[in-house]
Formats: sequence, structure tokens, C-alpha cells
Amino acid sequence: MSSAWALIEDRDQILFIRRAFGVGRGGQWCPPGGTMWHNEWPEVACVRETFEETGLRVTIERPLAVFETAHYFLCRLNGSREDLRLRENECIDYEWITPSDLLQIGTIMDLRRIIPILELGGFEGPKVPNGLVTAIPKKVF
Repeated sequence: MSSAWALIEDRDQILFIRRAFGVGRGGQWCPPGGTMWHNEWPEVACVRETFEETGLRVTIERPLAVFETAHYFLCRLNGSREDLRLRENECIDYEWITPSDLLQIGTIMDLRRIIPILELGGFEGPKVPNGLVTAIPKKVF
């Protein structure tokens, strides 16, 4: 299945959500995003999934990379971060975090991909943990 993910930057911080325990990879932190519908454009899925999970409206600034079937986009808010309202059956918490402090919030879903995505988005991410080999994108924009 293909997926689309939003790297949303606001005030030098990035939004991460914590997945509900009843969904795949429950309890892990990730950017807003998820599964694309059949024949759905990745950009549309990114904006839709972000709104469904957080209530936030975003605009895609630019695509960042594709890892196998996972599409990542740099996005900006179309409103205020205070408009955030989690969909509780999918997300149980959120954090606006400085990218370099990412590892302090807990287990990050697809950390092998997130570290290079932060760099591609122009952010200084965390130091790569010992033993972790970061993923190489199939396509970089």
C-alpha cells in the first residue's frame, strides 16, 4: 500500500503525532499521514490525511522524497497550530518538536526514513543513533 506523509514546520518546530494503540504501530510517533486511497494522488492523500488526523489545513510547499511507496512532503499551515484537534481513534498525542530533539519524545515510526527526510527538508535532525543505518530514498526532489 502507498502512503503520504506531511512534514509540517511552524515556528522552527515539526509536528509529530502519536499513533493510537488500536492502529498499526500503535504508540509510535510519526508525522501526520497515512494510506492513500485507490487512484489517489500522493499530494491529495497528504493533505487529506493531515486534516483527518489533526484537523489542520496544510499546503504542500514541495515534495521531499519517496521511499518505496511512501511519499513525504514539506508542508505549511494554512491557519494556526492552535486549531489542532486530534482524531482520537487514530492519534493519542502530539508534539511540536525541534527536529534536533526528536529522539526525546519516544519511539519514532520509520526513524530510518525520518532522519533523512528532516535533512531533505532543510532541518538539522538528531544525531543518528549508533547502529542505525538510514534509508536511501528511491527518489529525491
